[in-house]
Amino acid sequence: MTKDLKTLVAKEIEKGSTPLKFNNLIVPAEAFREIDSKARLVNILQYLLRVKEHKKLIWNDTLSANNVYMDVFLGKTDFHRAALITGREEIYRHINWYGGKLKPDYNGKTVIETDICTFSISAEELEKSKKTYEGKDTYAFYLGKYQIRSLYADCLEYRQMVARDERNAHAADGDTQQAAGDKYRELVRLNDDVIRAVLFQCLLLDDLRVEYGTVFANLYTIYLLN
Repeated sequence: MTKDLKTLVAKEIEKGSTPLKFNNLIVPAEAFREIDSKARLVNILQYLLRVKEHKKLIWNDTLSANNVYMDVFLGKTDFHRAALITGREEIYRHINWYGGKLKPDYNGKTVIETDICTFSISAEELEKSKKTYEGKDTYAFYLGKYQIRSLYADCLEYRQMVARDERNAHAADGDTQQAAGDKYRELVRLNDDVIRAVLFQCLLLDDLRVEYGTVFANLYTIYLLN
């Protein structure tokens, strides 16, 4: 995080944003799943963007504003928030257009990666964030736009670090580690020779879970492979 961004985040927290801090990112063994049909891809995109039949997942527009979505408009890739359904539907149309240009191959060449991002928060602030929804305890974090940008950047930077560590381990161990690895090891390493394109990516901060004082959220990436 740059010094300027740190200052902006600190100001947002002073004004009442939830002081959530990035800890690390985990690429679990079950992180990768193949998307075997266009219908399945469409359903996943609708779920991630909370549109169509999945829009009922949004019970508070303030929380959905915490999500960071990849968007592609006129061939230019960007990442931003979309609190309202109209904004998410627009991103959905753009990604469908982008997918039409890239023509996904559903024979083992379209894969979604689900990484787990962990964040820390004090017990006092966590208690302040507790809400009740449909009779169940849940949490509502209110994050500033620079804070969200910072958390997302931290997740991406840590994911790159995981890839570098995997590449370095491979270089040290030669073919032994590759032979012992699973079929997605080159994806863990973010090998450009394997990845044709990133179709979509998002960090969903409206779908948090809390265990033993640690906050968990998912970073999703849909790859098209060579």
